Amino acid sequence: MPVSPLLLGEALSNRCSQVLYRCLEEVGSTKGALYLRLPGQDAFDLISFFGWPRGTRPPLQLPESHPLMVRAQRERRVFVVNDASDAPELAAFGQGTDWPRYLISPVYARGEWMGLLIQRDRIKGGTFDRERDEPPTLAICEDLVQALQEFPPFGTGARLVPMATAPGQMPDDLPTATDVLESVAPAPERLLPPVVQDAGVPDASVPRIRPAEYPVPEQMYGFQAGAEGYKALPWESDQTLSGWVMPPVSPDRKPGMVAPEQRAYFWETAGLLCQILAASAVALWIEDPEEIRPILVYSGLPLSLELQQQVLAHATFHLPGVNEQDLRIITRVGLPEGVKLSGAFATYMPFLLNETVQGHDLLMVFRQEDHSFSLTEIEAIQQLGRILALYLQEARLHERYYHGFLSVSHRILQSSERRLPTLRAHSLATARLARDLALRLELPSEEVEAISIAAMLHDVGTLLLDPTLLAKAELSSEELKRVRTHSELAALFLKDLRFPGDVVRMIRHHHERWDGYGYPDRLKETAIPIGSRIIGLIEAYEVMTSGKGYRKARGFRQVLEELQNEAGAQFDPGVVGAFVELMAQKGSREAG
Repeated sequence: MPVSPLLLGEALSNRCSQVLYRCLEEVGSTKGALYLRLPGQDAFDLISFFGWPRGTRPPLQLPESHPLMVRAQRERRVFVVNDASDAPELAAFGQGTDWPRYLISPVYARGEWMGLLIQRDRIKGGTFDRERDEPPTLAICEDLVQALQEFPPFGTGARLVPMATAPGQMPDDLPTATDVLESVAPAPERLLPPVVQDAGVPDASVPRIRPAEYPVPEQMYGFQAGAEGYKALPWESDQTLSGWVMPPVSPDRKPGMVAPEQRAYFWETAGLLCQILAASAVALWIEDPEEIRPILVYSGLPLSLELQQQVLAHATFHLPGVNEQDLRIITRVGLPEGVKLSGAFATYMPFLLNETVQGHDLLMVFRQEDHSFSLTEIEAIQQLGRILALYLQEARLHERYYHGFLSVSHRILQSSERRLPTLRAHSLATARLARDLALRLELPSEEVEAISIAAMLHDVGTLLLDPTLLAKAELSSEELKRVRTHSELAALFLKDLRFPGDVVRMIRHHHERWDGYGYPDRLKETAIPIGSRIIGLIEAYEVMTSGKGYRKARGFRQVLEELQNEAGAQFDPGVVGAFVELMAQKGSREAG
């Protein structure tokens, strides 16, 4: 039986992906893309990639004349680009971050140039270093070449074809997803009467959709009570989802946010749902008793303001504890340049996730067509919903542990107020700015949380020093050495509390310098934890602007200029640049 060309292409992609993921494990790259030139072609095709957010994926093909390919052919070995501002050939790969850094590797087999491996953005925000990163990268390239031997004409076996097969080349006998669903699913039943609404952008003349305009629960899905075969809907036992309401919550909740990792996980899940179900949009509400978080909405094509308003209206129908005007939407579009969808959703499926004390999350799948979801499609929503629910439960549990550690940290600071009255205020100010800067650098949530805790406790070691020593206006060299032990004392004091992540290490090294002349271990550049680099910079800013340790406080602009002057010496240049941009953004926001 002949092997399908499409399956061969998928097999090639999967085999390359197995090797490509080693870039994350062995080099620390958070993004990777592999291009191969298949025999008889002039261009290089994207065979496999990881880490790129949806909507910012690398180009599907690069011609040999592309400036990046020209440079790669000229370099003929691994090269590093840590400052892409002077590398326009990398513009197509730089979406999704303000400071992309690259490790580019031409791939050769028997002296013939056959591919290009692009790695981007190290895990902890550091720079690439050819001396350090070239050996593992070359090993990965060698294994890629060996893996390709499994696929002719690189090796032996069946015929190899490009992954992206043109529509005219697709075998005629391959069944479509619609064919499969129609062959196994029963005739669809009506789930929701269509919402009648004029198309176009809503204005004062167009009435906004209100929860009161929706059908009563027993009419919501079009199932008659006790109808044969529908004694209970598949996703619940009592048919009460349409009438489910959120439990009482604090009326003083503040606007919140959804962590980047949770957004990324939902975008991928929602994109898969849209492909499987031919849905128009998928929305997610994540409940939190302290915050009003935005609704995440994924759609294959851009949604009109009218459709976004309808999503809000459906959400508030199920969440009466939240006012519609307090909600906001974060959207992600599969094809941002596509034709905008308008009109109204005719069918939707609400699905309750995590109905526990800790969370009442709500998933909603929308379809514009007057075609209800079949039982097979409902089962697919259930399965992916359970996977998403499990992830959100784990994320919520992680948040609870994080807030617990923050409470412990704050209690430690409170106990110091009699002995060092200024320590708590200084630590909290440092922690707030350190968290903002970590978010600005797009670090993973776990890293952001660890940096917040470490920033709160970075000077806790001063509590173990002689108070008379800290009260002196001037210190001898011997006394200065004793004061400088505070970071080591803090690490010893906190090591048994089992803080998450690198908290203790961040605290120990927050006085290291980028040039290697800091203390206690004279670490240099990226050997210093990213959290330590952030805390060290923020502490310097906070001390200089507040006047602590100086005769008088320095001006905002003067301090920023001094920090920029120390970039590359005392401070990480990338962290300094991000901090200057953060403070400029804060200043413009306050001025507005």
